[in-house]
Amino acid sequence: MLIGLWSQALRFFRRSTEELPSTDALHEVRRLEIRTRGLVESLFSGGYSSIFHGRGLEFSHVRSYQVGDDVRSIDWKVTARRGTPFVRQFVEERDLLVVLIVDVSGSGRFGPGERSPLEIAAEISAAIAFAASRNNDRVGLLLVSDHVEHFVAPASGRRHVVRLLADLVKYKPRARGTDLSTAFERLGRNKSDRATVFVISDFIQSGPHTPFRDALLKLARQNDLVAIRLVSGATLELPDVGWVEMTDPETGRRVVLNAGHKKVREHYRHSVLRAQADTAAVLGEVGAELIDVNTSSDPLAPVAAFFRRRGMPR
Repeated sequence: MLIGLWSQALRFFRRSTEELPSTDALHEVRRLEIRTRGLVESLFSGGYSSIFHGRGLEFSHVRSYQVGDDVRSIDWKVTARRGTPFVRQFVEERDLLVVLIVDVSGSGRFGPGERSPLEIAAEISAAIAFAASRNNDRVGLLLVSDHVEHFVAPASGRRHVVRLLADLVKYKPRARGTDLSTAFERLGRNKSDRATVFVISDFIQSGPHTPFRDALLKLARQNDLVAIRLVSGATLELPDVGWVEMTDPETGRRVVLNAGHKKVREHYRHSVLRAQADTAAVLGEVGAELIDVNTSSDPLAPVAAFFRRRGMPR
């Protein structure tokens, strides 16, 4: 009996310690919190609650009818019982749901600057998650490559956000390809509440026939969708260096190009621009908002500009 209880306690201890974030991960999350503190503070000084809307309206109380009140808000049961008109009052539900979808595919692990696109995505995620935590909103995380790699169910509180971000910074992806539609479909299966969904990715799909548009359209119908696209000028321009061997970080495929030829460089540039324009067109078609973040600049500046723009009276 005692041996059995000891074995159960030991298994529970091992499981609990395995779930705790490592010291290195916690240090990185703390660094992200300090780095993003300015944006988080500015969001609240600018009125965070005016940027996002609640899930709907919930009943609060009834009060006596006043001249000018909408007759459609009259509570006829209370009116009949009291013998005088009463109207229903509602308040907006402020329990918000924020979901971060982060692309952890191969193209996010390498970049021309000192920091990779995945590191920049972690910084943006931290700013959004800590802002949501300050408002006691629920935050969830979904990491995706060519399949859903990791999912953290939405919850509220700073401790949850720290653990969520620790999972993000320490995670080692198992695949290198990209298929964002798998994340969109998974999110649709796992929740019923309307959410504000942030998709952080370079939006480079490794497969030409991925069901990206259809899955995105379904997600946008049910949620408030914001696409944060990580772009780099270095990926737009092919340097004039003669023959070069290039490797696709997602597929591992190698090609040899004559970058010294002007037409080759122009074709490469036009292909990248066309792909970016196609992505922007699809996002606009489904009603998603698009934020372009240059990975060689301050990644929080365009995010802050988006929040300021969204907080303005319409």
